[in-house]
Amino acid sequence: MTCAKCGAPVADSSSFCEKCGEPKTAGGAEVVGVAGTATSAPARATKNCPHCGEQILEVAVKCRFCGSDLVQTAGGQMPMRAGSNITLNAPPPPVAAAPSIIFQNVQSNQPPPAQVYIPHQVKNPGVALLLSFIFPGGGQFYNGHAGKGILVLFTFWILGITYIWSLFDAYSSAQRINRVGF
Repeated sequence: MTCAKCGAPVADSSSFCEKCGEPKTAGGAEVVGVAGTATSAPARATKNCPHCGEQILEVAVKCRFCGSDLVQTAGGQMPMRAGSNITLNAPPPPVAAAPSIIFQNVQSNQPPPAQVYIPHQVKNPGVALLLSFIFPGGGQFYNGHAGKGILVLFTFWILGITYIWSLFDAYSSAQRINRVGF
């Protein structure tokens, strides 16, 4: 016989297709024989699972969708296992309760961790430039960069280029502090 889904050959002793896993005889479906003739398979009785409501076979002992056991004795105990003389005295499985309310897509008022706001003082680039122009290194001190301020203060007498550099650095550092935070 061949599988109705994928067309692979299926052994007569097998219940499922070895290639795709499709049942050999799906309830009431046609099964294609070796000679290509169509035969009708007997319809199998089904029922709804009492736990999840899915369609399962009438003779099922365990639901294939939710995994719940379907066979219980009248006293609520699980029956004896085949080939065993032990009766399970465990309490019956709980009856499926009404589902609880699940909240999805709830947004909080907190910003994401990557965008945490760290408060800092806002620096005015114009004030930093003016302080650096009047007092060499003053703009660096204003920005909180005391090391650069001391370096400019002691070297602008020897090298005039450090004075010009301090003007540009004070202005751009104040802008970077406002943009990044340091």
